[in-house]
Parts: sequence; C-alpha cells; structure tokens
Amino acid sequence: MWCGALSIVCLIFLFGISEARKGFGPGEQDWGYVDVRDGAHMFYWLYYTTANVSSYTDRPLVLWLQGGPGGSSTALGNFQELGPVDTNGQPRDGNWVQYVNVLFIDNPVGSGFSYADNTSLLVTNNEELIDDLISFMLHFYKLHKEFKNVPLHIFSESYGGKMAPALAIRLAKAMSAGELAHPGTLKSVTIGNPWISTRHISREHSKYLFVNGLIDEDGVALLDAQEERILSALKKHEFDKATDEYLRWYELMQQLTGEIYLYNTQTHVDPSEDRTYGYGEEFIRFIERNVSEALQINGTVYASQVMEVLSSLHGDRLKSEINTIPRLLNETSVKVNIYSGQLDTLVPTTATLALIKDWAWNDKSEYLEANRTTIVIKGILQGYKKVGGNFGMYWINRSGHMAPSDNPVAMQYVLQSVTQYDSYNIE
Repeated sequence: MWCGALSIVCLIFLFGISEARKGFGPGEQDWGYVDVRDGAHMFYWLYYTTANVSSYTDRPLVLWLQGGPGGSSTALGNFQELGPVDTNGQPRDGNWVQYVNVLFIDNPVGSGFSYADNTSLLVTNNEELIDDLISFMLHFYKLHKEFKNVPLHIFSESYGGKMAPALAIRLAKAMSAGELAHPGTLKSVTIGNPWISTRHISREHSKYLFVNGLIDEDGVALLDAQEERILSALKKHEFDKATDEYLRWYELMQQLTGEIYLYNTQTHVDPSEDRTYGYGEEFIRFIERNVSEALQINGTVYASQVMEVLSSLHGDRLKSEINTIPRLLNETSVKVNIYSGQLDTLVPTTATLALIKDWAWNDKSEYLEANRTTIVIKGILQGYKKVGGNFGMYWINRSGHMAPSDNPVAMQYVLQSVTQYDSYNIE
C-alpha cells in the first residue's frame, strides 16, 4: 500500500493499533487506509464526537457514504455538508460531530483519497462495491473495537440509494453471525434524494421542471422523448447505452433551462462557478494544500481516478435497485428513512413518493396510517415527516440534492430523530 514517507498513518496500520489524533479541524480524529483487496486502498476519516459526554462511545456512530458514484465522503460530505469545518476552514454551526461520532469513507475505491494501484482494479458493479465496503467494515471493527457495541446509523444521499441498503443487508447478516459488531448494532439506514429506480425518476423530471416554470410544453415533449430512450435501453438491458442517453438528457435539460443547477433549482450558479460533485479546481486546491498536509497523506492522490470510477461503473449507474429496501425492511429489524429536498431536479420528491407507493413491506400499513406532521423549529417551518413502523419519510424545505448543506437546521432535526442521541432537544 502507498503511504509516501513512513508516516504516522503507515505506523498505525503496521502495528494494528488506533488512537485518536489531531487532524484537521476541532476534536479528536483518526484516519488512514484499508486494503480492501490486493492493490485497492480505501481511505477513511473518523471524527470522534465533541459532545459533552463522559465517553464518545456514549453517542452513536454515523457512517456517511457519498453518492456519485465517485463523490468523496471525506471531502464533499465532510467539508461541504456536515463536517465540523467548511471549505474555508471555518467552524460549521450545523456540523454533526457536535452530536455524534461520524465516519467518512471514500467509496468506491478511486474516489476521494481512495485509489487502486491499477485502474483495472476499480469496481464495475454494486455487488463488487459492497464487497469492498464489507471488507472495510471488518477491518474497521478490528481496529476500533470500542465501537462494536455502539449503535450504528448509515446515512447517505443520491447514489447511496443503491449502496446503503445493500450494505445494510450484508452488515446485518454479518453482525448476526458475530463477524463484525454485536448483533443488533446496526440501527438504521437514512438516504437523501435517493437514486433507486431510474423508471420512477425519469417519469417525474419533466413534470417537476414544468410545474416550476423551468421549461414549457415543447420542453416537456423533448425531455420526455429523451427519457423514453433511456428507459428503452434499460428494458433491452443495454446499460451502457442507457447511461449515454442519460448524459444526452442532461445536456438537453441544461440547454432548455438555461443551465439550471441540477442539484438546487433556486441556487444561482454562475457558469464560471464549480458545478462538480466535490471535484472543482478550487476545492481540490483546498484539499491538497490544507487537508493533505494536516493528515500527512499524498494530496495528488485526491480525485486522480474519479473519471475512471465513472467509466468503470458506466454500465451500472442506471440499473435500479428497487427491491433492496423492501428486503431490508422484511428481513431485518433495521429502520429505513428517506429525506427529500424540495428543490432537487435530479431526484424529484414526487419520484421518491411514487417509488414508496409501489413498494411492499410487512408493516407498511403502519406507515400509511401514520400522520404527516410539520417540522417547526424556533417558529420556522423546516419540513414535514411521516413515520410509521420501521419506515420514515422526511420532506426538507428550502433544500435540494445536498440537504445537509442547504438546510442544516432541518437535517440536524432528522439526525436527532433518527439516532435518538441523548441530551439534545432541537424543538
């Protein structure tokens, strides 16, 4: 495995020990590489909670998986969404570390600081991706035995709709078999604006854009025709072609809307500004010049293989994972929550609701019979929630695809509601 000069990161893995250290930002941290396969090195960054507790194990562990595929959890999720400091190195009021322990993983290999010795080792489908995550978690619990009895909650967004539930099924089985943490440690999976079913999402794109005045009737016809090309390719199992057609849909949507920001329709973004998912030039410079130096890792590794990740998963990106969440609900005691930002074009809320309607799981009646209630914090309406049985849905106001950064107040409410950590009352 690559470690540059013999750094503290290498020493930790050489001797199989782990201890809290000072990294970048407040509080104690741990980070390093795990060889999930020969030649495949996965990077993680653990933040121990800064909550006023006798031990950090008094608070849950939140695993954050970035979407993409290829988004960097340790960079994008950390510095742009929910970590303790922002991209200017300034404290973030809405950071989650002040309440819970947060584990960021650059997944799949090739995203963020994770890398492969040869790009032929990058994963090509969701099953291989989950295999690597399970390999990582096995190593993590050996390195951090103190978390084996700490409640684990998985949070993710976007492409996490495919990754997180599949990982949860594997984790729950491994825990039940005594291979990881104690049985029952995994408590929940929560996914924001999840890309799960291409069919459901494609049926809603033009409707969302039309009702918000971003396209007219002619635009609806053009986009719907392009969506049909995507769906036709999927029906024929021409998965590479489906992704090609989706990229053409994106170009057409940008042309028709005057280059609306895909992740948040109400955010003004100048064409010269960064529209990438955590890989803009200015952001990369911040990572290379600040974070890499603080963590004593090779900054040039960051983002070096992200395009190869997209290429390797090209044919798998639009494959749907419709049955995974119902399986998770039926086969385990793990709770499932979904949140959706109302300003997201990529995965409109209506697409998510249509998918939930089509799902069948054992105690769905409890969810259907539950009341939808408001989320009001300090007199301001932040969204809505509907929770029944082991399933919950959260509508997040004034937010798009990356809700933790758009509406941190609402998302802190979701965090508390899902994890039930102690000594905190946001209302």
